[in-house]
Amino acid sequence: MRAVSSSRSRTRAPWQRHARRALQDWIGSEGQRWIFILKTLTAAFLALWIAFRLGFDSPRSAMMTVFIVALPSSGMALEKGIYRLFGTLVGCGAALAIVGLFPQQPLLLFIAVALWVGLCTYGSAMMRNARSYGFVLAGYTVCMIALPAIAAPLNVFELAVARFTEIALGILCAAFVNDALFPKHQSDQLVQSVRGLYRNATQLFHDALLGRLDDAAMERLHLQFAAEVAALEAGRAASWFEAGDIRMRSRQLHAFNASLMVALTTFHTLHRLMQRLRAQNETLVPQHLQPLFADLSQALLVEDAPARSAREAGVTRERLAALSLSLPQRLAAVRSEFSAGFRNEFKEQAANAEQRLAMDTALELFRRLHDELLALVGDYHALAGRLTLVPAGTQRKILSYSPSTPPMIAVAAGLRSAAALLLLALAWYGLNWPSAGGAVIMTVIFCGLAASSADPDALIRQTTLGFALAVPFAFLCAFFMLNHVEGYGMLVLAMLPFLLAGSYLSTWRKVAGIGIGFNLMFAQMVAPENMMRFDVTSFLNDSMAQVLGLVLAALMFVLILPAHRQGSQRHIAAALWDEAWQLCISHRPSLRHRFESRMRDLLNQLNMGMRGTANAATRQTLNQAITLLEIGHAILDLRELANRLPAGHAARLAQHACIAALAVYFRSRQPQAHAQALVAVRQAGQAIRAQLAMEQGGETADMLQRALTDLHLIYSSLLDRALVPEEAQKEADHAA
Repeated sequence: MRAVSSSRSRTRAPWQRHARRALQDWIGSEGQRWIFILKTLTAAFLALWIAFRLGFDSPRSAMMTVFIVALPSSGMALEKGIYRLFGTLVGCGAALAIVGLFPQQPLLLFIAVALWVGLCTYGSAMMRNARSYGFVLAGYTVCMIALPAIAAPLNVFELAVARFTEIALGILCAAFVNDALFPKHQSDQLVQSVRGLYRNATQLFHDALLGRLDDAAMERLHLQFAAEVAALEAGRAASWFEAGDIRMRSRQLHAFNASLMVALTTFHTLHRLMQRLRAQNETLVPQHLQPLFADLSQALLVEDAPARSAREAGVTRERLAALSLSLPQRLAAVRSEFSAGFRNEFKEQAANAEQRLAMDTALELFRRLHDELLALVGDYHALAGRLTLVPAGTQRKILSYSPSTPPMIAVAAGLRSAAALLLLALAWYGLNWPSAGGAVIMTVIFCGLAASSADPDALIRQTTLGFALAVPFAFLCAFFMLNHVEGYGMLVLAMLPFLLAGSYLSTWRKVAGIGIGFNLMFAQMVAPENMMRFDVTSFLNDSMAQVLGLVLAALMFVLILPAHRQGSQRHIAAALWDEAWQLCISHRPSLRHRFESRMRDLLNQLNMGMRGTANAATRQTLNQAITLLEIGHAILDLRELANRLPAGHAARLAQHACIAALAVYFRSRQPQAHAQALVAVRQAGQAIRAQLAMEQGGETADMLQRALTDLHLIYSSLLDRALVPEEAQKEADHAA
C-alpha cells in the first residue's frame, strides 16, 4: 500500500508543480489586481458601515475617501491619506474664517474663496508630489463648506466638522485594511527600485564606455534616468510613513540619489567631449583613453553583469578601489604616451596646445568619473549594512531631491482655478439652479488636480467618461434595487457588482481614471444614507451638474492660459537657462546639489510632457539641458577654484570676469553676449596660462591646471549647437 501511495504521489507531483507554478504566476500578476480590489472594497464598505453606525450626515463621503486614497502599497495610501487629512483640516479652518468674515456678502465671499483656491492651486502646481494633494484639498474643501453655507452661514461649523470626520474615517479604514489584509509595503518596492536603478545605471556606464550606445539611445536614457530618480524620491517619501528602517535610511537614500545624479552628469560630459572630438576628426584623444574606458567598464561588473544586490556591490567597490591605487600612474602614462605620439603627428603649436588641453580635460573628467562612481557604489553598498554600524556623526549630510515647477506654470494654474471659481460661482448665484453648486465644486476640484498633471486633458477626459458611465448604473442600482432591499448586507450585495467593475478598471494604468471616476460617481449618486431618499429629479440634476463640472474644467484649460501647463517645452527651456544664470550669481549653500536637482527635475518634466516620439523642439531643449548641465558643473568647479586663490590674484579676477560674462549670456541669450562670453573664456585661459608659467608646481599650479580644463570644457560647450543663439547659427550656416 505504501508503494502504491508513493507511486501515486510521484505521478501527481508534476501536476502539483504545474498547478503551484500557475497559481504563483496568477498571484504575481492578475492576483495582485484582485487583492487590491478586495482591500479597496473591504475598506470602503467598512467605512460606510461605521459611518452608518455613527449617524454621519453623509456616509458616502467616507466611502469615497477610500476610493480616492486607494493605492497599491500601504505607504502610498497612508501618505496620500495623511496629506488629504491635513489639507482638509486647513481647508476647514480657512472656510470658517472666510464665512466668518463675509457671512452675508456673497460677492466678497466668492472673491475670498477664489483667492484662496488660486493660492492653493499655485502651491499644488509648484510641489508636484504627494504634498501637492494636500494643497488641492485645502483649496476645494473651502468650496465644499463655504459655498453651501451662503444660505445658512450659521451651519458652517457643523459642515466643517462633518466634512473632517467623514474624511478621517475613510482614511483610518483604508490604512487599517491596507496593513491588516495582505499588506504590500512600499519599502519592498523601494528596494527593488534602488536595485533596478543601480543596475540600469551601471549597465549604461559599461555600454557607453565601450561605445555601444548611439546618440539617440543616450538621449532616451537621459530622460529615463531623470524619471527614475524622481520616482525613487517619491517612493522614499511614501516609505517614510511605514514602519521599518527605511525612515532611518533616508539619509543613505538621499546620498545614493545625489551620487547617481553627479556621476551621470560627469559621465555625459565625458561622453559628449569624446563625441565632439570624433565629430571634428580628432580621434587621437579617444584612442588613448580607450584602454582606461575598458578597464573602468570591466571594474563595474560582477561576473559580466552589474551587481545584483547592494551586498554584491562590495565586489565592485573593491575593484574600483584597486583601480584608484594605480590611477595616477595610469593617467600620467597616458599623458606621456599621448605627448610622445603627438609631437610626431602635429607641427603647429596652436593645434598642439589645443589637443593637449583636450587630453587634459578628458583625463580630468575621467578621474572625476572614477571617484564619483566609487562614491556611488559605496553609497549603494552601504544600504546592505546595519544602521548600527554607521556612526551618526560620520554620515554625510545630503539634501533631498526637490522638485520645482517653473513659476509661470504654477501662477497660471492658480489664476485658472481662481478665475474658474469666480466666474462659475457668479453664474450659479445668478441662475438659481440648486445643483449648480456641484458643478462649481467639481470644476474647482479638477482644475486643482489637473494643475500638477502632465496631461490634464487625459485626466479630465477619463474621469468624465467614468462619471458618464456611472450615471445609468447608479440610476439602476438606486431606483430598481436599493428601494427593494433592507439591511446593510443587502445594500452591500446591491452595490458590490458595480463597484467591483469600477475597481477592476482602476487597476489598469491606461484606464485607471475611468475606473476611479466610475466608483466616485456611483457612490456619489447612489448616496447611501441611513434615511435613503429616492428623488429622480434631484438625481438627474445632480448627475448633470457633476458631469458638466468636469466638462467646464476641461474648457478652462482650453480657454485660460492654455499654453501654461506642466511639461510645457517653452517654459522648461526658459527655466533651464534661468537655472544656469542663477548658478553664476547665486551664493546659496549647497548650490551644486540644488542645481543638479533642479536640472534633473526639469528633465523629468520634459519627459512627462512628451507625447510619443520627441519632436525637434523637445530634442533641442533636451540637448540644451544636457549641455547646460555640463557647463554648470564646470562653472561650479571654476567658482570653487577661484575662491581658493588669494584675493586680487590675476587668475581669480579673470575667472570672475569669465563667470560674469557667462551670466550675461545666460540671461539675455543674444548673439553679442554669446560672442562676449567666448572672448571672456579665452581671456581667462590666457591669464591662467600666464600665471601657470610662473608657478613651480605645487597646489596652486594644480588648481590653475584644473581651471584650464574647466575653461576648455566651457568653451567647447558654448560652441555646441544647443547653446549657440539661433541668429548666430543662421549666420554660420549662411557663411558655410
